[in-house]
Amino acid sequence: MSLAGPELTEAHRPASSVLVCRGCCCGSATKLPDIDHDAQVGDLRAAAEDVGARFHVVDCLGPCSEKNVVVVRDGSQRHWLGGIGNAETPLVAEWLEAVDEPLPGDLASHLFAAPGERSRRRLLPERGPDLADFSAMLTRGGGAWTMGVPGAIAEFDTADLQRVAITTSAERAVLTATGGSGAMRLNVDPSTRAFAYGREDAPEEIESFLLVRTSAGLIARHGLTELGPDPDPILSRDGDAPLFDIGLGRHVAHFMVRVGDAALAALLRTATGLMLPDVPTEVWQALVEVSPTRVVETALGRVEVDAPIPPPGGVSPTGSHTHLLPDMVALGLDLPEEMTVPKGWHLGPIFYPAR
Repeated sequence: MSLAGPELTEAHRPASSVLVCRGCCCGSATKLPDIDHDAQVGDLRAAAEDVGARFHVVDCLGPCSEKNVVVVRDGSQRHWLGGIGNAETPLVAEWLEAVDEPLPGDLASHLFAAPGERSRRRLLPERGPDLADFSAMLTRGGGAWTMGVPGAIAEFDTADLQRVAITTSAERAVLTATGGSGAMRLNVDPSTRAFAYGREDAPEEIESFLLVRTSAGLIARHGLTELGPDPDPILSRDGDAPLFDIGLGRHVAHFMVRVGDAALAALLRTATGLMLPDVPTEVWQALVEVSPTRVVETALGRVEVDAPIPPPGGVSPTGSHTHLLPDMVALGLDLPEEMTVPKGWHLGPIFYPAR
């Protein structure tokens, strides 16, 4: 007869949140045709909800070499998993119930170091006109410029590049680039600098670039706001039409639409002052149907996109496009995970070279 009482078992700790990347490489049927991407998102969403974890589909988490990235949060700890395919999805879903337990199956081989733990940052020497020339060289070399914040970005894709031009004055150099479905303007003044980012463990990999400046940033706008006619459009489509700012409430970027459609403009005016989560569904539906020109500004310039907006669950068109994901915006991130900057810098565009 044993004097010991019943064996006590400690409750397992479930995941607190799950992030599933669906950026330029992750979730791409073109680049990963053998994976059921929609089923993966559905299965992981259901598994997260079952254990009470928050679930977010994220525009881009950064490490493009690790296609189909899933990040599982366990309180303040994050577990980065790459190469998650059909076979790995149920294993991740199973593990969400008890993230204090070892990873099941071969998931341990899919773990990789968080981008911030392996990133290398260096300040480039170019300034003023030299930095404008360097940016033009990047643009002609192929890749994409993005402006905005994670969850609310405009991407200017140079794959359909038509024109690159630089104009200079005593105060600044202005780089303007246009393509088939978008355009970009970059203002370089004496305070503008650029950081290059790479991987400590892979110095041979292509670097990404972030432009910053120390002079004034943007005024944060809260709630949907009509701004009047666009004072300095790049694209000609509805160039004299009113701008509406959706109100990210951020100093880093403004996300706006230039609306030449009278019915859409009237509908937007009915939602003036509403914060992003409170804007009615019919407004979002009308924006998708009309697909007005989107204008995303940072302290260093703007990107304009007039490509169609895909419906919910749809795929962004090839070329320049925008992403607006309220759940991701709500996380409050100013930069992708792998990028950091010293205090006092105002953030501008990011250039991702063609890989």
